[in-house]
Amino acid sequence: MFHTLLSAQPRLKPLGLSTLAFLLFAITFSTTALAEKNAPKEIVIVSEAWEDATEKDGTGLYFDIMRKVFEPLGYKVKTLTTTYSRSIYLVQTQKMHAFLGSYIDEQEKVLYPYWHFDAEQVSAVYKASVIPKWTGEESLKGKTVGWVKGYDYNEYITTSVNVREVKSRRQGLTMVYSDRLDVLIDARSEIEEEFEQGYIDRNAFAVSNVTDLKLYPAFTNTTEGEELRMLYDQRFEVLLKSGELQAMFDEYEWDYFPFQTQ
Repeated sequence: MFHTLLSAQPRLKPLGLSTLAFLLFAITFSTTALAEKNAPKEIVIVSEAWEDATEKDGTGLYFDIMRKVFEPLGYKVKTLTTTYSRSIYLVQTQKMHAFLGSYIDEQEKVLYPYWHFDAEQVSAVYKASVIPKWTGEESLKGKTVGWVKGYDYNEYITTSVNVREVKSRRQGLTMVYSDRLDVLIDARSEIEEEFEQGYIDRNAFAVSNVTDLKLYPAFTNTTEGEELRMLYDQRFEVLLKSGELQAMFDEYEWDYFPFQTQ
């Protein structure tokens, strides 16, 4: 009787290879989908390489600020350094999410936030024989003035000048030194860094301040860029009011803190 009952039980068919393959695929797909869902979102930020601000290895104050803004929101921040003009191109063509160091409304096809992350002194480098007495921006009138391609300083000075873009700061300084250019305009910090390389006589030049310009990140002109801009402004204000931003500037021994905290 017992043997008969056992014999009456239906036998399970072994799974075929195709069924096993399908189950394995389903499990793998589900696991991968879950991992992708839980993985941090990625934002790629591109910039020209600036000492202590946007280093090639991903360190620097500006890159650290971006991490402090976005990583607590679940983003993984990746960085890339290239020329300034290429940084602009990569964001305008939506290949990267944001570039750093732009002046407000400097470029088209990008989105600007409310908050700047720094400000720079824009200075003029020239020979004293070309401008014997500096009287401000009006001293540039009628001069042949150069700057690194992509910076578009003509948008921020009102004096009429003859513009000549250069490929690099080295080229610009060399042209001023050899009297092929009257004035080179650039950020004061970048000018001093260039002098420190020692390839040209610092004493041959005078350096005077032209204006101060705030520096912004510029985001892609997309729905995602709109969201990133909104998140940046929200988080940046939190960092500013909490004192975390000031602490970062202090840690890097930055020249000055371009924000009112009162």
